[in-house]
Amino acid sequence: MGRENRVHYPGLVLHVINRGNNRHAVFLEPDDQKHYLGCLYHYKKKYGFDLFAFCLMTNHVHLLIRVGEKSISKIMQSIAVGYSRWYNYKYRSSGHVWQGRFGTTIVGDHEYLLTAMQYIEENPVRAGMVQDVASYLFSSYKLNVRGDDSKLIDRDKNEAFLALGSSDAERSLVYRKRMALRLQEDSLKEVRRSLCGGGGYMSEKFREQMKSLLPIKRKPGRPRKVIIT
Repeated sequence: MGRENRVHYPGLVLHVINRGNNRHAVFLEPDDQKHYLGCLYHYKKKYGFDLFAFCLMTNHVHLLIRVGEKSISKIMQSIAVGYSRWYNYKYRSSGHVWQGRFGTTIVGDHEYLLTAMQYIEENPVRAGMVQDVASYLFSSYKLNVRGDDSKLIDRDKNEAFLALGSSDAERSLVYRKRMALRLQEDSLKEVRRSLCGGGGYMSEKFREQMKSLLPIKRKPGRPRKVIIT
């Protein structure tokens, strides 16, 4: 069965989801998430990509990345290998930590990007792990709404976030109010559909502009079953 080609074009924003091998847990204790974030920061500096949102769940991660010159494949491979080496050493294990192929979808336009951020940062609430997004330690929510700058999250380069207001305080307030409303079921379905199909999460206008860059269609055959949370 053929696979869709990965799209690489500097400036594309991608929603990435990577799962543990056989859906096993990849984070067993808080130090594991902290180490993954360290890997993420290291390769963010090395490869020059922007990070707009993240959420580290027990057995998978969500990232919202704007790529630079390095492809998303190179970025995710480096992060996965770096974390896997540490994980296998710490837990005296061997073999694959992550599933064979991570999922991506292209995100376009301000409203779609903000919805993708919200989808990612709401994940622990939808999973019943916390009742409030601010209570979860390993997502980007508190970094996006805090007053000072973060080395990990690139708020100052996120045009969709900057458009929320004329000051950090105003943008933070608008984003907090947006997050308090929670995503409706139709928005959740649309994001999940884009992650399963790989055709992108964007407006029709943006889709037309992206037509020449979108992945080619799969060859005939039964697609993989994908479950999105």
